[in-house]
Amino acid sequence: MLRILCIGEEEGRARACAALARAGAALAAAVPAAGEAPLDLALVIAAGDPQAWIGAVLSLQGERATQRLPVIVAGEPASRPLALALGCAGWVDVAGSEDELAREVLGFAAGRRDALEPTEEAEARRELVSRLGSALSAAGEARTRMQDLDRRRVVFLQDLVHELSTPLTPLSGYAKILLSDKLGTLDERQHKVVEGMSAAVGRLARIIENLSDFASLQSGKAVLASAPVSPDIMAEEVVAELRPLARDARLHLEVLPSGSAPVLADPRKLRQALANVVSNAVKFSPHGGEVLVEVSREPERLRFAVYDQGPGVHAPEVERIFEPFPHADRADEARRPGSGLGLPVARRIAEAHGGTLVVESPPHTQPSVGAHHFNGSRFILEIPARREAASVATPARVSG
Repeated sequence: MLRILCIGEEEGRARACAALARAGAALAAAVPAAGEAPLDLALVIAAGDPQAWIGAVLSLQGERATQRLPVIVAGEPASRPLALALGCAGWVDVAGSEDELAREVLGFAAGRRDALEPTEEAEARRELVSRLGSALSAAGEARTRMQDLDRRRVVFLQDLVHELSTPLTPLSGYAKILLSDKLGTLDERQHKVVEGMSAAVGRLARIIENLSDFASLQSGKAVLASAPVSPDIMAEEVVAELRPLARDARLHLEVLPSGSAPVLADPRKLRQALANVVSNAVKFSPHGGEVLVEVSREPERLRFAVYDQGPGVHAPEVERIFEPFPHADRADEARRPGSGLGLPVARRIAEAHGGTLVVESPPHTQPSVGAHHFNGSRFILEIPARREAASVATPARVSG
């Protein structure tokens, strides 16, 4: 039985599929996966904008799985020269009857081929070159617009960070003064209120830091400092900072230290990256769950592995969660609050250090010690373990 891939405009595709099915062909709407029966022919319905069906033909010719597949175009007479100039095996008049369409397609499947006269071919090739030039020009204009929008977005974020930071700085200072009892001793209820206010200010400060880091890393203007960082102390400080956030959900946060010597990194940015990853684990962990930060050191690499017992990350979302702003659809489908920049910024900071941030869901391995089992996710933040002093700060180079 012939297996035919049929793609293109919906109405024309349905008509062609019905005719071919009556003629005994098996129809496919997508390229078969490895191990499935191979295709014998591809039928592209040419309707509407020529750029669409020309793009479909070029896509089939460019894909390894379909580049040797005979391609037939079904369309108006004007589409025939373009289809054959593109190297298609044949063309079918879409205005004919369904039986004629099926008969023509099956004839090409049996080996028949269509061809242009030399003058027709030369004219068709000139039209293709003209269309290609127009498409490249349009793509160039679109790229320029996107670059301009990207620059505008970075400027907007930088301005937003400045406007948000200006009132936040005194708020943070006032909260610290109140908690220090310099203006008088607070009773237990007052202390709890001010402590909650201070924690909220801290969360807002982290969001602003993420916005600031994202803007500078995106613009390529971020500069990495270089100073000794104790991985164990940094992990303990991050966990201590996030404990008030975890306390409301009765989460248990723990650090498994490595006992390793300090490494050279940008202390503020690396701390921000780790805090973003741990904060994400806290956000998606179930009530009463566990979050573990395991610090480990290989000769040339420093690793922070953050384990959680949350719902995990669906396979299609594994890379999307590192894209700015969109939120992945987690297994519990609950929309969590946040800027959508925590993990993207953490990955960019890791990359700026020459490292990586990846996720395993569920974790491929469990922590080296401890009785708890983590079946949610394991986020692995790695950077090179540099020890020699750097003479100057270096611009951060990141992907994306």
